[in-house]
Amino acid sequence: MARTKKVSRVFDTMDVVAAACAAQRVNGQYIKVPYQLGEENKRQTNRELVYQFLEDQSFITDDDRIMAEDIKSHYQGKTFKILAGGFVTDYDRTTLKMLEEETCPEGYNLAVLASVPASYLKSVARDKADSRTRFATGGYIGKIGDKVTLDVEILKCVFSQKWGVHYATAITKSDEVIFFGFKQELTVGTLMTIKGTVKSQRDGNVTQLNRVKIV
Repeated sequence: MARTKKVSRVFDTMDVVAAACAAQRVNGQYIKVPYQLGEENKRQTNRELVYQFLEDQSFITDDDRIMAEDIKSHYQGKTFKILAGGFVTDYDRTTLKMLEEETCPEGYNLAVLASVPASYLKSVARDKADSRTRFATGGYIGKIGDKVTLDVEILKCVFSQKWGVHYATAITKSDEVIFFGFKQELTVGTLMTIKGTVKSQRDGNVTQLNRVKIV
């Protein structure tokens, strides 16, 4: 007896993105595998939730659909960057191509779109941090070698595989931009008091500190 070929399901692309936004809202982050948060904290993956919410779209709110439209507009904006010869990651190119399609087949395409809200939120946060850094007017802090204590807000924290350290960008209440390395990841948006030594004064009115400690 001949096997019956399984027919792949196809969904409306914006329904998939809206369901992905709902999954991001429920999980609060992108969960790729069930035990991502530890053996004792099994969670439904965002991809699983997307399938669930596509079956019962009552879980998808108006805010989820608005966010889905914002995501599409965000990625469409990268078209101009591509045309201008700017750098765009393969992930962003793939996502843009999928968002331009009216329908999304289950499988790989849906898995990619399930991850898009988390990537979008990170991209928006980076753009906001870059903007605040670029237009900061506070100038440099102290002189090289000075020991300083500062109240700062963490704008960005990126881990360097090469150096095995997190590099943080922060800003003071006086609009002064700080850059420093730290052994642990610092949560973006966190307000904290730090102590450190002025190591250098970099281009763009950025003061680099070393030997940083959280007070």
